[in-house]
Amino acid sequence: MGTVQKSGSQWFKSIFSDPRIQAKTGLLTYPQRRYEYTQFKRRFPVGCFVPGLYISYDLYEEIEKPENYKTFYVIRDPRDILVSWYWSMKDTHSLMGKVGKFRAALNSLDFKDGLHYCIDAFHMKLACMRSWALNFDDPKVLPVYFEDMTTRPQAVIQDILNFAGVEADTMDVDAITQDYKKSKMRERDLHKRTDGSESHYRSKASRHTDAFDKAHYEHFYRSTGDLIEVLGYER
Repeated sequence: MGTVQKSGSQWFKSIFSDPRIQAKTGLLTYPQRRYEYTQFKRRFPVGCFVPGLYISYDLYEEIEKPENYKTFYVIRDPRDILVSWYWSMKDTHSLMGKVGKFRAALNSLDFKDGLHYCIDAFHMKLACMRSWALNFDDPKVLPVYFEDMTTRPQAVIQDILNFAGVEADTMDVDAITQDYKKSKMRERDLHKRTDGSESHYRSKASRHTDAFDKAHYEHFYRSTGDLIEVLGYER
């Protein structure tokens, strides 16, 4: 599964790691790591589901793949990703890697300037999204929209399974997706955390229409060009 951060990778990972899905696919979930730069892996074991490949399409091409493989790439409106990433880096993400650096920077800025900081800091991740969008004619890659997952998860999961050649009963898929509603995911996430800590899942949706002002839109479009249109969204 290819995507960028804040596009539901943990959500999809949980669903495809469910024993009922694994019984259909026969795939075990490979431990999720940061597959980029020095940690980039060129080979994975046969018979596994690899979640959260936060890499460009060019790096993805370098992975040594088995004869029969399929990949789905999760797309989310980049403007919403930036708002979600702001709150994750500022408040909820566990301190690891560069999170401490981003958190310190965002805590020194007000919300408006913090969003401008995120537009610049996330620039390379958005470039990775473009590299995938320009290769959606790859017959082995299925584009999947995060927004569709939030409104019709059963259909999205069914489409992915069909694309992978996996027969799954519609009622089974419906039951599974019901178990992984965002509210239930947040409840389970909070249950695993220490008292007083924030959940990985925010209770409020991250919408750019509630957060961006004119200057943010101008900054975003200067930085990303026609990325929104390439991904299938409207300005």
